[in-house]
Amino acid sequence: MLVRTASVLLILSLFPSYSAAQQRADSQIWGRQILSQPFEKSPFRQVNIPSWLEETCGVGYTLSVQSKSDRERAVKAGVTISEMGFVDPFYAYYDSKYLARRNPNVAKDQMEKEVAEYRRLGVKILAVYPPTLQGEVYEKHPDWRRVATKTTDIPQVDLKLYPHGGMLCPLGPYGDFFIDVLAEVTEKYQVDAWSFDGLHYGGVCYCEHCRKNYLEETKSEIPAVNMHDETFRRYQHWADRRMENLLQRMQMRLKGIKPDVALVTWTTNAGRFGHLLDIPRNMPARMNLLLDAPDQEFWLDETNRGATVVPAFANAYIWALTNHRVAFSEPYLMAHGNPYGRDSFPAHEIQRRMLLSASYGVSPSIAIALPQPQKDGVYEALAEVQRRKPWLMHKSPEPWAALVMSDNSRVFYGREPGRVEERYLGSVLGAFRATIEEHLPTTVLCDWNLVPDDLAKYKVVILPNTACLDERQVKALRDYVAGGGGLVASLDASLCDEFGNPREDFALADVFGVSRKGVPAAKSGDEKEEHLDENFARTLSPQYWEKRKNIFDLAISAGSPFDEPRIRKLVGQDSVTFKGPLIPVKMIGDQAKVIATVATRSAGAMPQPAVITHEFGKGRVVYFATGIDSANYAYSYPYYRLLLSRAVEWAAGGPPPIRITAPMCVHCNVFRQRHKGKERLLIHLYNDVNTTAFHALPGDDVPLREEVLPIHDIRVQLAGYQVKSVHQQPEEKKLVSKASRDGVEILVPKLEMHSVLVVEIE
Repeated sequence: MLVRTASVLLILSLFPSYSAAQQRADSQIWGRQILSQPFEKSPFRQVNIPSWLEETCGVGYTLSVQSKSDRERAVKAGVTISEMGFVDPFYAYYDSKYLARRNPNVAKDQMEKEVAEYRRLGVKILAVYPPTLQGEVYEKHPDWRRVATKTTDIPQVDLKLYPHGGMLCPLGPYGDFFIDVLAEVTEKYQVDAWSFDGLHYGGVCYCEHCRKNYLEETKSEIPAVNMHDETFRRYQHWADRRMENLLQRMQMRLKGIKPDVALVTWTTNAGRFGHLLDIPRNMPARMNLLLDAPDQEFWLDETNRGATVVPAFANAYIWALTNHRVAFSEPYLMAHGNPYGRDSFPAHEIQRRMLLSASYGVSPSIAIALPQPQKDGVYEALAEVQRRKPWLMHKSPEPWAALVMSDNSRVFYGREPGRVEERYLGSVLGAFRATIEEHLPTTVLCDWNLVPDDLAKYKVVILPNTACLDERQVKALRDYVAGGGGLVASLDASLCDEFGNPREDFALADVFGVSRKGVPAAKSGDEKEEHLDENFARTLSPQYWEKRKNIFDLAISAGSPFDEPRIRKLVGQDSVTFKGPLIPVKMIGDQAKVIATVATRSAGAMPQPAVITHEFGKGRVVYFATGIDSANYAYSYPYYRLLLSRAVEWAAGGPPPIRITAPMCVHCNVFRQRHKGKERLLIHLYNDVNTTAFHALPGDDVPLREEVLPIHDIRVQLAGYQVKSVHQQPEEKKLVSKASRDGVEILVPKLEMHSVLVVEIE
């Protein structure tokens, strides 16, 4: 408590204009302390979210442009919060002491009438202000303009042709002006929440304020954009902290006016595939913890890998970014993204997308004002969400396996937007795919969760090429495994620090039981295989990732944990093709065992370790020197999936306590719900069958499903739980649970699109 109070007072000391009453209120704003990052000046804490958000399961956008009757219909369908514009890139909609240009088309009392109407309907007001586009400010304050290139020249815009101006920099004085306007509206209209379309700093800014502040704090100039340059990667961390500080100041100011006001706004660094390609990043992933509830544009078009595992991961990840509290996800109803359009969009697909979000712990949001026939489809989908509302709230993950998604690894190790999918994201997505298809209960965690208290909840942690780890994270993982935790890691896990700088060796080499040797470079014909010098490998130059890719022959050792019937049925006793990356390693642990090897197809090539098991302290480790996980996403053979799932179970010390027997198209997620004195498991089952899958050109395929292919006789086994009753919801069907050798077995006779097994437990 003393540390928490001190940190709050330190932040408040920067804002002497705050009253004593506001300062007392501010002490209640911040919750759990989060692992610190470079350039942090005070402890970083996630925001405490208002209780009304936990009960919110009906974010319906576009009510502001609808008629009275349409609004009433939306409320009847379950919409409880919607947007209302107060400032746009051209005007303010009310009399502001900060913005002189008032929209001439908005009547003097219109905002008061709109507020009264929302209150009458019982709809919470989600106030809107586009954060970095405001024409009046852009014209009056040229020094507040974002400068996107390394120059002192201020951008110039023809304001007659482009009256909105250009992007403003939120890291300097404009950020304080922005907060002033938000505070003005919050006080005047008592709005319930705020939404911003893209609250970010654009990846880099060379405005005079950023240059001055960076020089004062680091004694350095802001470098040119180059992710392979350590000095620029350091700048990105600095800019991240400035962006986070803006949100901290904003939350303190707004909650000082209205304690339960919330930032329910779009995030630009979550699971949407296009945002995962933003390098340099526009906002730190950790900033989502300063939003009361982030919302993401959830795209399933061809440019966002809509027909892959990416949409499921998008929803799992945005929930992880809130530390599994409240997040929203709006499926965009596009038939294709190129060109963008809703042509021939099936109503059935709307339900599919919204219920996929719900299956991964996220509350689906949706735009209501749509043309027919999509409008009726949206209301049908809203009805299905509302039928499930009691089992979408007040929940947390039921821990067993944890899969880490590291934003620092994505940006500082992946480094290039066009290559990050291959270099890093593919490993995460391939591991995620394996856990889905093998029905392993897996929770996505962020890199800030690599701390003792969080790790202790899980039997096994998966580090898919998690290259960037700082020394505290390394220690936490080492202690976790030594104390009995399981670990599955691949490729360059722990090779780099928090800035993306390569180390001499894996920081977790002793845990893996292997040391890194370099990068393979096979030659053709009779030439012998060579290895690049280790110093070359340490530079992580753009050529680094190219040199480690190859086609190999992989052989599984007899008697190993992978020598089991399901795998042998696929690969037999001979070697099998592996296509993907390889990191040559040498064995350093007495307990380390090579359980699979690879050899290049060069003449005379010697086998190299591909998969290593290691017992470290009380824990078990599987290290993949081969990128089996990335290959499972990019160039999959079925045996990849089985190797990954077997590794997870072996490292965990056995199978999970919740086992699902179902086709691979069934997604299964398990949550714990503690609410109103009841405790239950919520087992979400989602049927992802696409009856027209693979009939189109693969690169341009988009899921536009029109029908359900039901799944029958799904078997659920629970071990270690005292089960009182099981109901399939929203079907309101009581299921029979019978004793089995390992605990309790439940048979689900039929799964249509989505069901929740509500398991009441002691």
